[in-house]
Amino acid sequence: MRGMKKAKREDEGNNSRISDLPKDILHRILYFLSQEDAVRTSVLSKSWRYVWCTRPNLDFSDNNFKGNKNYFLSFVDKTLQLYRDQKLCLEEFDLSISLTYHWDLTYVSFLDKWIPLLATMGVKEFRLSIVSNYGYRITNLPSVVFEAESLNLLRLENCNLGQNIPENIPFLRLQVLRLQSVSIEQEIFDKIISSCTLLTSMWFHDCKGLKTIKLETKLHKHLKHFTFTNHGGYGTYSKDKCCVEIDIPTLETIKIIGNKIRFHCHKFGNLKSLTLNSVEICSNSIEQSHLCIDAPNIEYFNYSGSFIPSISFAPTCRESYLKLFIRDDDVNDAQSWFLRLNKLIQALRRSEISLSILNLSVENMHFQRDVLVQDIINNKPVALEHLRVSFFHARLLMPLFNGLFCICRPRNIDPTWFGPGIFHKESERNGLSEFWFKIQEMKESGNQEMWQEDLKDFTIEGFDWSRKKWQPFLHVTRLSESGLLMPYYHRIRFRLKWREACESSSKLHKLES
Repeated sequence: MRGMKKAKREDEGNNSRISDLPKDILHRILYFLSQEDAVRTSVLSKSWRYVWCTRPNLDFSDNNFKGNKNYFLSFVDKTLQLYRDQKLCLEEFDLSISLTYHWDLTYVSFLDKWIPLLATMGVKEFRLSIVSNYGYRITNLPSVVFEAESLNLLRLENCNLGQNIPENIPFLRLQVLRLQSVSIEQEIFDKIISSCTLLTSMWFHDCKGLKTIKLETKLHKHLKHFTFTNHGGYGTYSKDKCCVEIDIPTLETIKIIGNKIRFHCHKFGNLKSLTLNSVEICSNSIEQSHLCIDAPNIEYFNYSGSFIPSISFAPTCRESYLKLFIRDDDVNDAQSWFLRLNKLIQALRRSEISLSILNLSVENMHFQRDVLVQDIINNKPVALEHLRVSFFHARLLMPLFNGLFCICRPRNIDPTWFGPGIFHKESERNGLSEFWFKIQEMKESGNQEMWQEDLKDFTIEGFDWSRKKWQPFLHVTRLSESGLLMPYYHRIRFRLKWREACESSSKLHKLES
């Protein structure tokens, strides 16, 4: 009993010593806590009860008020009034508002009161997030937002930025700009980003009204990360797509999806990650698909498109994901297509390459074997750990594989033309059997293809989820037999074993099971 009382006295003494610390130190402690945790400290002791109300940073989100928007607005309003009346120091203010119902739209009007209040209190960093989830309705952003000089981060979703924009936008401290499903006119957008000279990150997703985005060193020399995605741009005409023009060599990450792109500079010494999916590369040269980028420190490259780009990377790229769509023109000029593909994967041979190829039909794909042999005579075929192909009929794949095996050595082929659990359908088992026999026939034919002697073994494997491992098929030659009972495998793959001396020394991309 004495021990318990002694321990209690020691705890009270420790709490007392902490409570006796200067208020500046207590504020510093609370600075690293979330708003919710900071409020909880009020129960520690009487001296802690109101410390959280005077800390120099506030972080409010209506998600923490369990749907009680009125209480949230009242709480924020009273807290700001307290800081103003007591002339307390407020250095950072984070505010996140979600608009779900039509009556929530009136809550935005509180910004007309709060933002000027922040200016009089000398707030140095103001981060604002407004997310509108009210159906397809677009929320008009109050013009007072563009008067917030202390704004450091601005995130808007489903908002309209086209009304009541002031002549001058004092975003002198803005570092992060995130816009999603925002409607904005080109002239207003240009005015905004030209006012944000300290931006380090731009992120735009499915924004409407933009025709051109120009990234220039003289305006955005601090910009490190740029993302512009437009999933609505798939399949649209070129004139409807936004054109992104890049002239900032200090960028570290670039991600562009579904738009046009033009590089005015080609040396990116800091670039670590580059993603270009369904883009149209604009160039002053005749060859529109040429992508010449000198990026000695790049680590990740992700490309998806209907043409094969020509790239110039240093051998530091660690991961490369390529998704290529074969067009009708490519089928008619298969020779050129294979040569461009060979040049691309040779440029990426030091990275971990995952290659996906999609098309409806390559039945008429023909090429001259001698030309391919001459092109790669000084380069060993590049090893690929994983190759995905998406076609409707296995018999149409033979010309494609014949060309692919000349320039690369895939160790695993993912037959995405078959779905999961294929062995419950006899027709699909027949297709699987047909493909296996076609490869064996190509391997054993007398055509003397350059890859035949290098292919040592070709098997089919299924992934057993219960054992978490790949299992070889025990009855490959009997797949087409009617009534044959086969184990259920959720995924299958074709496993190829090549003569080691024929493969390049590139790193291999290992697909996680």
